[in-house]
Amino acid sequence: MLAVLLLLWAGLALYPETREAFLTAGNFSNLTAQISEIAIIGVGMTMVILIRGIDLSVGAGMALAGVVAAKLQIDHQVSAPLACLAVLAVTSLIGLWHGVLVSRFRIPPFVATLGGFMSYRGLALVLSGARGMAPMRDDFVVLGGRMPGHVSLAIVIALGALGLGYLIMREVRRKKLGLPRMSLVMLTVALAAILAGVIFALLIYQDGMPVPVLLAILVGLGGALLLSRSRLGRYAVAIGGNSEAARLSGVPVERVTVLIYLLTGALTGLAGIVATARGNGVTPGNAGMMRELHVITAVVIGGTSLSGGQATMVGTLIGALIFGTLSNGMNHLGINSDWQLIFTGIILLFASLLDSMSMKKRIS
Repeated sequence: MLAVLLLLWAGLALYPETREAFLTAGNFSNLTAQISEIAIIGVGMTMVILIRGIDLSVGAGMALAGVVAAKLQIDHQVSAPLACLAVLAVTSLIGLWHGVLVSRFRIPPFVATLGGFMSYRGLALVLSGARGMAPMRDDFVVLGGRMPGHVSLAIVIALGALGLGYLIMREVRRKKLGLPRMSLVMLTVALAAILAGVIFALLIYQDGMPVPVLLAILVGLGGALLLSRSRLGRYAVAIGGNSEAARLSGVPVERVTVLIYLLTGALTGLAGIVATARGNGVTPGNAGMMRELHVITAVVIGGTSLSGGQATMVGTLIGALIFGTLSNGMNHLGINSDWQLIFTGIILLFASLLDSMSMKKRIS
C-alpha cells in the first residue's frame, strides 16, 4: 500500500494538469488535515472490523458531536475543554450502547449501527432546529488551526526520534531473543525512510502543522500500541479469528466487544470536534455525510480484513492517505463530485475483492 501511495503521488506530480497544484507544501498540508477525521475514526473502525463488526453510524455521530459542541459553545458560552468533554461523553455513551446491542442482545452490528445512522443525524437536526450553527468561540477554533512553526519543528523531530528509537529497540529485542534481525540493506532502507519522512514533514509543515494532523498522529500511535502491545489487541485478534474458540479459551468476548465500540464512539466524537473546529461551525444535515463509507474504504484499502482476525493500524493510516490523495487528485482534475462517489464505491469494491481473494488463498 505504501508503494501504491508513492506511485499515486508520483503520477499526480508528473501529470501536467495536476503538477503545479499538487506539488506544493500547502497542498500536502491541506491533504493531511483533510484526512485527519478519517484517520482518527479509522483507528476505531479497524478494531471494529477486526472483530468482524461494522459501524455505519460514525458520520451521523460526527454531526451529533458537532451540534452538541456548537450548542454548548454558542448558546451556553461553555469553554472549549468542557464542550469537548461533553461531546466525548455523549459519543462514548453511543459507542457503549452499540457494544451492548451487539454483545448482549446479539443484534447484528450492521442493524445496530444502521439505526444510529438514521437516528443520530435526526437528533442533531432536532437539537439544532435544522439550521447551521456558527461561529464557534476562539478557544474551540484553535483545535482546527495550525501550531507555530517552531512547535511543529520540535514535534516532527520528536516523531523522527521516536521512529529511530523504536527501530533500535526492535533490533536489540530480537537479538536478545535470538531472532533474525534486519539485513544491513534493509536497515539502511529503514533509516533512510525515517530521515526522508522527517525532511518531507519539515518541508510541508514549514508554516505550522495543523492541529488535526497532530491529533491523528497521536491517535494512530495509540491505536498501533493498543493493537500490537495490549491485551485488548490480542483479544480482538482472537475474537476476529474465531469468537467461539476465543470464548472457550477464556477471552471475555462481550467485554472486549463493548470496549471496542466504546472506543470507536469516543474517536467519532473527537473527529466531530475536529471537523467542527476546522469549519468553525456545523451544518447538521451535511456534517459527516458519507464519512462512514470513507472510513471503511480507508480501513479496507489499508489491509484490514472484512472477515476479521487481521488488521494493521499503519495500513489504515496509509489507506486514509491513499483515499485522500485520490480525492485531492480528482478535485485538481476537475472531476465531478458525483463521479467521485462512483470511483469511491469502485475502490471499496475492488479492495473487498482483493481481501476475499487473499482469504481464499490463506484457507487453501
